[in-house]
Amino acid sequence: MNEMEQAEDDFSHERLIEAIENQIADGHPREAGLVMMALTANGESHDEVLVKMAAVLARHIALSAEKDSAFDINAYAAGLLELQSSA
Repeated sequence: MNEMEQAEDDFSHERLIEAIENQIADGHPREAGLVMMALTANGESHDEVLVKMAAVLARHIALSAEKDSAFDINAYAAGLLELQSSA
């Protein structure tokens, strides 16, 4: 990976993390805050949980783009809850 690709990846990752933090602060979807609380109570660090949640968000954004459809907030919320059940 060249320097430009790495910079783009870093930028994208930072935006995903920012989106997750905003979701938790806004309480929408509510599952974002619930999963953060559950996983950190389970001993995972805040940053570790953010990375996992960002991966779920990225996967659902990619699915929306592939299908050329609107972002499915309910499927995303279910994906977040799967993190909690797999812990």
